[in-house]
This record gives sequence, structure tokens and C-alpha cells, in this order.
Amino acid sequence: MVKKTSTPIEQTARLLDLVPFLLTHQGIPVEQLAEHFRVTKEIILDDLNTLWMCGLPGYTPLELIDLEFDSGFVTIRNADPLAEIRALVGSELVALVLGLDLLATGSHDLPNEISARIENLSERIRSKIGSGISVTDPGQSEVRALIEKAIAQRASVRIQYFSPQKDEIKERTITPFDFFHEGSFEYVRAFCDSSNGVRTFRIDRINEISKHFIPRSPTESSTTHNEPLVSTVRITRGDRSTAESLALAPDEVVVGGVLSLSAYSVDWLNRTVLASRGDLVVDAPSQARKSIVESIDSTLALYEEGAIALAPKNRT
Repeated sequence: MVKKTSTPIEQTARLLDLVPFLLTHQGIPVEQLAEHFRVTKEIILDDLNTLWMCGLPGYTPLELIDLEFDSGFVTIRNADPLAEIRALVGSELVALVLGLDLLATGSHDLPNEISARIENLSERIRSKIGSGISVTDPGQSEVRALIEKAIAQRASVRIQYFSPQKDEIKERTITPFDFFHEGSFEYVRAFCDSSNGVRTFRIDRINEISKHFIPRSPTESSTTHNEPLVSTVRITRGDRSTAESLALAPDEVVVGGVLSLSAYSVDWLNRTVLASRGDLVVDAPSQARKSIVESIDSTLALYEEGAIALAPKNRT
């Protein structure tokens, strides 16, 4: 069966097989080569273009594999010297050990045998270049380990957390209970004493963490929580950005429609409404409307005081 798509791992395996195969099948037609590897012609041409840029450090024509396939027939030259066993330089060993780290940490469903081989090879390379090289920040690894321990003990822990929204570092006491990933970042979900509610914290933004835990009874964190702020929001002008900011489908955003928004943070509600540029209007509760008005007034005051320069008027 001819494959019409190819994953990076499949392509890498194919590239490793291509060189010895081409050495014994010089001048093979591209179509026949694609048929042999059970892929489309487009995929095999992509493989050949990738192989054409492979070789040894230096990456001049003397170190790169020499391929010719413009005529529709594939010929390979100077691959024999490249097949000789060579010692890896320091930068190549570092790249290899970091790649092994990514395999070990990013693939949770690997068979035990493969995981053991990856770990063994990584240890052998580190014995040559040192054990201090890691794809992850050692500080973050320690933070995660301490949070895991706090979860196991159902305890609270003090952290120093950086908030990019307010550009400040604050000390918080949290009771963590699980981890999750979003994109390329890892977060911990925890009950925050300062906010008196459940919050999420990005691991790499935790600057410091205490090694001394605070015991907490099972009922303490479950009975102490805050209710979300429920607001009635009216849509005055709907577009795609409005739908995305509210995590709604475009057809759910109807001009004149009324939504009920739940938020644990008044700041989040303020930013969402102000960023809508008039697309959203908060009708209730009154404290939410008052908070938004205060935010607008404080921003306008900065213009009046000259802290923010006004855009120049167009002159005709």
C-alpha cells in the first residue's frame, strides 16, 4: 500500500535505508524507488532533497552526500567515506543527549525495553560530557518534585510566583492537586490562599518554592473556596475575535444576544471586556460594571496627565 503521508520518524528510518539501497541500485528511476519504499513520488523526492543536505560537519560539497536525480534517475556518490565510523565531537554529543532527553520525557507510552535503552545510552554519553546537561531547567525539575511531594502529602507549600500581567513576583501559599499541559508549558492546578480559590500556575514561572510543607486537613481546602463571579454580558457587535476571546463557536456569537460569564478574577473580566473594543457590554452585577468604569477612568487619566502620548491628528 502506497503511503501518501509520512511522519518525521518514518522519514528518518527511510533515509537511513536509502543510502545503502542506492549504493547497490545506481541509476534507479525515481518512480521505482518510490514503489520500493511504498510511498508516493512526492515523498521520495522530499527524502532525496533532505538526504542531499546530509553529511559531516563542515557541510561543504566535500562533506555532503552527492546526489543526482534531476533527470528522473537517482545516482549517489561519495557516500562510501561517510559510512566510516567517526568519533562524535562535543557539540554532536550534546545534541544527541538532549534528543534522548526529549524522547524520554515526551513519549510516555514507549515500551519499557526502549525506555531502558534510551536511559542506558544517555548515561553512557553523559559519562563522556558530564551529567549537568539537560533539556529541562534543573530548578524547574526541583520545583516539580517538591510540588509532587506536596500533592502526595496533601499539604500546602509557599512559592514565589511571577505574574506577567502585573509584572511582579508575589509570595503565595498553595495547595496543589494535579498537573496538566497546555501547548509546550506545564501547569499545576492548586487552591491559592491569597485568592481564596482554585488557580493555575505555570511551572516555569515559579521562581522559588519552600521545602517546608504546611499540613492541611482534608476539609480545610475543600470547604474554603470562593464562588465565581457571574456576569450578564450583552453582545453589541460580534466577530471572530469576540468568539475566540469567549471560547465560543462563531455561530454562537449573536449581535444582541446575552451571555452569562463566570470568572474567578475581576481582572480577567475587565481585560476581556476592554479588549473587545465595545463588542461586549456588562449589564450586571453592578460591582463588575463599576470595576470596568474605574479601569477606563484610570486609563483616560494617564492620557490627560501626558503619561501616554496621543496619536497625532491627520492634517489635510
